Amino acid sequence: MSRPLEESPYAFTVPALVEAVSAARERVVGRARRLGLATDGELTHDLRLLTGELVANAVTHTQAACVVCVRWTGERIRVEVSDVDPTPVTLSRVLPTDEHGRGLSLVAAMATAWGSQPCPSGKTTWFELAVPVAGETTVIVGTLGGEVPADQVAALALSRDLAAVSVPTPLSSLQRVDGDE
Repeated sequence: MSRPLEESPYAFTVPALVEAVSAARERVVGRARRLGLATDGELTHDLRLLTGELVANAVTHTQAACVVCVRWTGERIRVEVSDVDPTPVTLSRVLPTDEHGRGLSLVAAMATAWGSQPCPSGKTTWFELAVPVAGETTVIVGTLGGEVPADQVAALALSRDLAAVSVPTPLSSLQRVDGDE
């Protein structure tokens, strides 16, 4: 077995454009495939959806670029999104008529684990998904097709403090709004 991704993170910068969210989702899924992870339909869907939520939140609320980092922990794929806003993320209560505000609830419901912690440049919000490994995992160290290891991304330093771990919230335990069946 080759070195785990934890020792060689993959990171890239996403410009401050909502239009860049789709490409960020595809880069994360592509990275999972190159790591040899079993990217079946469900995993691919979940990676796209959750990555899209965190990246869209970062670029929408900060109007600045963010950095996405993908790690393989040996059991889970971890996606971190670092942005320049130091305000911690929190789950918000939304009304059925609200057009926005459900993204973190989706992350909390679908991710194996998720959280947010301060980092030197703002905050890092992350999620992890447990995935099966499809055969041997190969990690390529260095650059490949424009991919840059995280230690070369100077724009945002990624914090490794895992003290802000949050347990996923089952959908059944989310508060209901009156009249919402």
